[in-house]
Amino acid sequence: MSWGSGVLSLWIAKHVIAAIQRESEQIYPLETGGMLLGWRDGNSKIVTGFIGPGPSALHGRYMFLPDHRWQVEHLRHAFLASGGDLDYLGDWHTHPDGVAKMSDQDSQTLRKICRRVPHATMLIRAGHPSSWSMNAWIGERQRPFRPFVPQACRIQEFEAPEDWPRYQG
Repeated sequence: MSWGSGVLSLWIAKHVIAAIQRESEQIYPLETGGMLLGWRDGNSKIVTGFIGPGPSALHGRYMFLPDHRWQVEHLRHAFLASGGDLDYLGDWHTHPDGVAKMSDQDSQTLRKICRRVPHATMLIRAGHPSSWSMNAWIGERQRPFRPFVPQACRIQEFEAPEDWPRYQG
């Protein structure tokens, strides 16, 4: 990864993990997903906000399409309400009864996101209600004549201080 040396870390507030868990189990056995909100600090991304799939999202056994218009409106609201502290970091989605690995489609989606958002994140939560696992990757804007190779990152769970910006939509 060219944006620094060392291990890439995705710090996720416990309340965001709990929200993703609730959403995952509510929609199970179908896929669901949303957006991760927060900020970047060196080689780390700090996630303290969460946006769900939206009311018009499509959930399938092996696919998920978010309600993009609804998500963008919530993203705009989170950004403005936090005075610009919360920004879009990337997407999350589930692989029910599957594994927390990126499919070819997931990799293509992350590559497309990275065209607009440098160093975008993709988090995948996989499994079933009694046993979930998570993995995350950070992509880099693709350079001409170079393959797109997302970098795995370490997930760190933490308790966010009450006065930190957060959002749940």
